[in-house]
This record gives sequence, structure tokens and C-alpha cells, in this order.
Amino acid sequence: MLREDYIRFAAAVHNDGARTVRDSAASMLPCCTLYCVKTAFALQRILADAESLMRESAKLGAGLIERSGLTKHTAVIEARMRLMGVELDGTLTQSQHAAERAAAVPPGTRADIYEGYKALSQKGANIAESFLTIADGVSAAMREGRAAFAVPADAVKFLHRVCADYGAACKKLSSDEEACLVRRPDMFDSYKKCLQLSALANGVDCAAASADTLAALAAGGLVPSVPAALFDILLRYEKLPPALC
Repeated sequence: MLREDYIRFAAAVHNDGARTVRDSAASMLPCCTLYCVKTAFALQRILADAESLMRESAKLGAGLIERSGLTKHTAVIEARMRLMGVELDGTLTQSQHAAERAAAVPPGTRADIYEGYKALSQKGANIAESFLTIADGVSAAMREGRAAFAVPADAVKFLHRVCADYGAACKKLSSDEEACLVRRPDMFDSYKKCLQLSALANGVDCAAASADTLAALAAGGLVPSVPAALFDILLRYEKLPPALC
């Protein structure tokens, strides 16, 4: 694969995927009780590592990003997460926005960008794998009745699958292979229904609400029982290109 093609694939994967892993960890972190302190510490490490990925991805991606990985609700939803006690680096959204608006790659940097994405992809695969281990443990505890968790079981399953997709794409990129993130319709529909039911449990009539409407409700604080970042993940996932099979 040509390096020019490679860096564009890598830019798209990391622009979406690194934020998804960060927001997945951020969504689960405030739901940890005193009975799962080890899980909370592990999620905090994943969050910090994912923010490092986002920071590096924004530096490498200037002039390469063809589709935004942000939504119109992202900044407000991040503020909502801070109210839940999750410290998120707000400058990362600004950096990502600047990278997405950049018109061209800085001259003479493409070789460094290529090497940077190779290293970043290996890190991304490792961080995604760490999150999958945590999600597996939480899912098992919920199934076996050993723990109650504010993030619904179907949402944890979705976060596991989208982070697994990101990890798989990172492994391909680290091996110099073509990779992309896609929207799986069955996953999207199941996750959207899960969040619609969460909103309904909060007294919001949204049985037929779109992903954008759900994210707007979460941004407005109308679905306080679940972390708002879950809704931004849904809306960003909807923006991914559809799977061809």
C-alpha cells in the first residue's frame, strides 16, 4: 500500500477510534463503586492512555482528515462528564477540531507521519485490548449478579465490540495493511434501542428518537441516570461509513 494511502486510512481510524476508547472508559469510570476500586484505577489508566493517543493523533492528522470525528454535542457532553467527576482534557477537542480543519499536510512531514502512525497503531491496539479485558470482567460480574452497574449490559457489550473493532484496525495498520472503521447496522440499532430505553426510564418519551435527539437530551441533562458520553458515542458511530457486508 502506498504511504499516501496508508496515512489517510490511519488518520481516519485514529480520529474516530482513540476518542471512542477514551469515552468508553470515561463512561464506565463514574459507575465504579467502592467494591470495584481496581477496575476504577484500570479505567483511569486507560482513559489517560487514550487521551495520549488522541493528542498524538491530532498532531499527525492535520490535513489528512476527510470526515469529522466530533459532533455538535461533544463539548457540552464532555462538560456533563466533568460534572460526574470524570476529568477530561478539553484541549483535545480543540486540537482535533483544528486538525480536521487543516487544509494540507505540512510540507516535508509525510515520512514522519507514516512512522508516527505505525507506532501509534501499536499503542492503540494495546490500549483497546486493556479496555476489552475490563469490559469482559464487568460483563461477567453483571451476568453473575456480583455487581450492579449504571451502564446497561447491552451498552457494555456495544462498547466492547466497537473498541474491539478499533483494536483490530490498529493491528492491521501496525502491519502496514489497509484498515477502516465501519458502522454495523445491527450493532447500531441494538445500542440505539438500549439508550432509548435508558432515556425512557428517566421519563423522556423518545421511543422513536434519532441518535441526534438522544445526544441532545443527554447534553441537556435530561438522561441523568447514565453517562452522557454514551450518547455521543452513538451519534459518532452513526456517522461512520456503513459496512458493505
